[in-house]
Amino acid sequence: MAGIMDIGIHIPWRRLTDSVAGEAWGRRGGPGEKAVAGHDEDSATMAVAAALDSIGKRSSSSIGALYFVSVTSPYAEKAAASIIAAAVDLGTDIRTQDFGGSLRAGTGAMLAALDAIRAGSAGEVLVTAGDCRLVPPGSMLEMAFGDAGAAVLLGMENVAAEPVAFHSTTQETMDFWRTDKQRTVSSGDARFNRVEAYQKITVETCRTVMKKAGLDAKGIKKAVLTSPDGKGHGGVAKALGLDPKSVVDPMTDAIGMVGTAQPFIMLANALENSAPGDKLLLACYGDGCDALVFEVKEGVSDFKKRTRPRHASSRLKNYNKYLQYKELLSECESEFHPFASTIQNSREAPLTLHFHGKKCLKCATINTLNLRVCPHCGTRDEFESVRLGKTGTLNTYTQEHYYPTPEPPVTMAVVDLDGGARYLCQMTDVDAPEVIIGMKLEMTFRKLHDGGGYHNYCWKCRPVRDAGAVEKGAGDGEKGMGNRDKGGAGSGEKGAAGVGK
Repeated sequence: MAGIMDIGIHIPWRRLTDSVAGEAWGRRGGPGEKAVAGHDEDSATMAVAAALDSIGKRSSSSIGALYFVSVTSPYAEKAAASIIAAAVDLGTDIRTQDFGGSLRAGTGAMLAALDAIRAGSAGEVLVTAGDCRLVPPGSMLEMAFGDAGAAVLLGMENVAAEPVAFHSTTQETMDFWRTDKQRTVSSGDARFNRVEAYQKITVETCRTVMKKAGLDAKGIKKAVLTSPDGKGHGGVAKALGLDPKSVVDPMTDAIGMVGTAQPFIMLANALENSAPGDKLLLACYGDGCDALVFEVKEGVSDFKKRTRPRHASSRLKNYNKYLQYKELLSECESEFHPFASTIQNSREAPLTLHFHGKKCLKCATINTLNLRVCPHCGTRDEFESVRLGKTGTLNTYTQEHYYPTPEPPVTMAVVDLDGGARYLCQMTDVDAPEVIIGMKLEMTFRKLHDGGGYHNYCWKCRPVRDAGAVEKGAGDGEKGMGNRDKGGAGSGEKGAAGVGK
């Protein structure tokens, strides 16, 4: 039976607290905070991180399709799923598709993936999601909207949960929307949105799917109920007669409402606290509702064994930095116009997208430069493509204070990759005083810059932080929620580091 094999999660490093935002607008801030994507992150890069996390050490050869879900895709006309598939290194003989337009696009993509697996058109399907939603600065919803990525690996082998019933309803209402000419989300009356639009359709859909599954409220062990404002799920749970202890925390005060990634992150938390035989209810709202009942299977034991450290986070000290991240200071835009070339991007794609190096067939040296002659033994045109390791050690570095970035200085790092090769790249998710030669690093897919009218992506490095560590960074550090980013789907080939053995 097709079901969920694993769920990957990516929560950005930075946090914006309600107290910092409140001070900027002359109001009293609360105790909450939200996750904020870095200046080099977007919905696609966060989806890549989550996808690699969901695959873990598995072989990716059985994945026959990759779907990308977002209401804030980096492109209005261009598939982002193809970017993610390239970065995850899934090859070219797979199906890719973008889903969007609604916060329930994630469950829609998951249902489509399950249909594809049952039909035999794909052995496994990777559904990825990421969102960086904006509301007007200073508005009531500003602190409610956070950034994150998630990915669900679906297949037939060793599943952690399989669906036993599902039901979908559609509803046309203007509760939350963003036109093609707007950057920020608009909303209607808050009470109407919660009671008339959200709660009624969600309760109706959940009752129907529970009836299909032959369950009453007592039969539901965990309930994942997403809501557009992060609060209305309590009314749904009460109307359904669910035990309040069974309702999964949406973590609105910790990371915010994270768009299409929300149901998958909450579902991962539900599975971590479930046992085989338990029934889980998932309801995702957005222009209607998708509801599914899952039965937890024996594979959940392997799912729960996976290490999910509380990844360190760093609080932003001032609100202006947040506005800079989100490019909301239009009059303060940089005059820097970086060079970009679609032809050059194509030539460099083996390294910048797929993260492949070239291994000399004679001396086994692995190079990260597009060379025709091996600098170690002089052999010409005798190379094979190999996957580079996605962890390594900092060999040396320099810090550039004049590089145009919201996070000066930029640390340029020389990384000795595990498995062989030496790689020069920018370091991210780190403050300058933390950088120490010999520190352990992991590779992360990020934006290099926006040039030529399009996004230029590459692989950067970031520190490997101990589980439970608290990062001081740009403010008083605070433990974040579970983030299992451990690197890529494959390790690099053995060989000499850099250009010598």
